[in-house]
Amino acid sequence: MQTTNQTWARPRVDAGPARSVDAGRFLPVETLTGWQQALDDRGLRATGSAAHADYIGDLARRLSEAGVPDVALEAVPMRRWSARRWGLRLAGPDSGAEVAVVSPVAYSGRTGADGVTGPLSPEPRTGAIGVVDITLPAFTAGDFDALDYGPSALAAAEPAYAPDQPYERVWLAHDQMRAELARFAAAGAAGLILVIDLPEEELGGGYLLYDGVHRTVPALFVGRESGRRLHEAARREMKVKLTLVADAAEVDTHNIVGIIPGASDELVVLQSHTDGSNGLEDNGCEAILAMAHYLARLPRQELPRSVLVLLSTGHFATEEAWGLEAFLERHREDLVPRTAAALCLEHLGALVAPAGCSDHVPGVTYEFGACFATPHPAVVDSMRSALVRAQVTEPRVLRPFVPHSSGSSPDGTTWPGDGGPFWHTAGLPAANFITGPGYLLNVEPVMDRIDVAALRRQAIAFTEAVLELAAVPWHELRGQASRAADGPSEGEPR
Repeated sequence: MQTTNQTWARPRVDAGPARSVDAGRFLPVETLTGWQQALDDRGLRATGSAAHADYIGDLARRLSEAGVPDVALEAVPMRRWSARRWGLRLAGPDSGAEVAVVSPVAYSGRTGADGVTGPLSPEPRTGAIGVVDITLPAFTAGDFDALDYGPSALAAAEPAYAPDQPYERVWLAHDQMRAELARFAAAGAAGLILVIDLPEEELGGGYLLYDGVHRTVPALFVGRESGRRLHEAARREMKVKLTLVADAAEVDTHNIVGIIPGASDELVVLQSHTDGSNGLEDNGCEAILAMAHYLARLPRQELPRSVLVLLSTGHFATEEAWGLEAFLERHREDLVPRTAAALCLEHLGALVAPAGCSDHVPGVTYEFGACFATPHPAVVDSMRSALVRAQVTEPRVLRPFVPHSSGSSPDGTTWPGDGGPFWHTAGLPAANFITGPGYLLNVEPVMDRIDVAALRRQAIAFTEAVLELAAVPWHELRGQASRAADGPSEGEPR
């Protein structure tokens, strides 16, 4: 393994591009199942934690063993936050009565070992401990289909699919969580309890609000039943004792970078993030390892461009993909100008939530998913084809739609996925496959909710997409972003 001062080789030979993946030479389901189980067994890998660092080291070793030369670790400094102990008890007539807690609010404030005690209040008050409800924003599948570059839900893979299918996920409520934390902090509250309108068992110790903003108000998440109990206690003007013992430290976390040499020094980037909460969030790195194992064994002349593998840190420590942002800044003068296109993969093989969960859809096998893609026809077409071949989610390819305030995005937009900075920071042609089931952020085993055979089909299909993008002429990707399908905004990548 190389140090961070790696000088990247620039091979140039005549190219005779590969057109498809030989599935018989791709790693088998049995191998990928072992990898996936090992990842799920790791549990929470909070950014910068010892568990996260251990996984990064393991991935770097395995990437080298897969045949990727000159794998490098690149340090990214951060202020890590770690919760050590937390709890919630009612005071007064029910003194000492324990209240079930889902999890601490990541990056919230902290208490001493004895906690803080104050009156429960649904409104911000100095010295009080707030209790407020967090509702799940209501979207439907049709809201996402409206963003598709082509007709809505093209060739739907799921017979039970319907555009009015509800799409309500706890991670969609992060903005409301931030607003409540800011409101109670401004009032001088001693603490805050955020009540999520879901059963506690469905939340599975969720690692939520991982935006890396170190706040002063200690805060905890509870589920629906505990919330009802606390609201009743507030009406009775009872007090509560909130404990959240946590610490913060300046540490280095690391991106992993390696390049599979192709027939030119131009690059296609293959990226996912290493921090996560369980075996689904994020198993993109495991899929990319399998893809790298295949690509590294191709004759160099069959790979028209080199493939840069980037397994980045920082997804669980920022409002945006902070590890990817660090990579783009570090390499804006060398690797970024050589990049023709980029592909981010997240949460592969996800099954729909089990019966009884709020986001279960009867008759549907796989979790709702999509590829976000920049307005480049070659990118849109390659993603659509990959989704059709994989036969897991509907072949939904969506425009970037989230306004980005920095002004660096070619069209002023980005998307909600770790790969967004490829577009909104570097202006690169890019795509991002992602699913977001309700159990995505649960700190619990989720192996029974992952179809490894489906993950393998997706990995093979996206490997073929990499081969397709490696053969697209440079001017069709890094020239002016041309009008795709029904004509999104044009922009010129840097």
